[in-house]
Amino acid sequence: MNYLIASDIHGSPSTLKKLISYIDKFDVSKVFLLGDLYYSGARNIPPSDYFPKDVVSLLNSIKDKVISVKGNCESDVDLMVSEFVIADDLYLNLFNKDIFLTHGHKYSFDNLPKFKCDIFIQGHTHISKIERKDGMLLLNPGSITLPKDNNKSFMIMNEEKVTLYDLDSLQVLKEEIL
Repeated sequence: MNYLIASDIHGSPSTLKKLISYIDKFDVSKVFLLGDLYYSGARNIPPSDYFPKDVVSLLNSIKDKVISVKGNCESDVDLMVSEFVIADDLYLNLFNKDIFLTHGHKYSFDNLPKFKCDIFIQGHTHISKIERKDGMLLLNPGSITLPKDNNKSFMIMNEEKVTLYDLDSLQVLKEEIL
């Protein structure tokens, strides 16, 4: 079973369409989104194709696959128009591993939750990361729209490994065995 992990769409339907096109290619059962779906926020320059309403429609079209956490740019209205779960944070058990998903503005690599997890996944920084620290796997898929590390990126995770891909070229940027 493959899970697609992405973050920080910030209202760009073109990058989201590209991401959605990989659902079948990678035989994805669920798409985990780490927040900042629709808006760019006051600190970011909006993408050239900034159409949050189109992003709402695209995400609702795959609502049965989407599980999302709330980012710092989400509002109560976003929860109302989204036909899928947008939780504050999520704690899951997949592949017999405890996994915590968060946007990254409350809990982060520098402010880990007090409870134990095997895999901690955040977005928010727009910088991709795969790193092991104190027995925990730390993951950040970066941003598919406004990357700060020059790679529009996302992750595919299954019971064997997690792989970071470049959104445009599908080049493997990094990989780690689970």
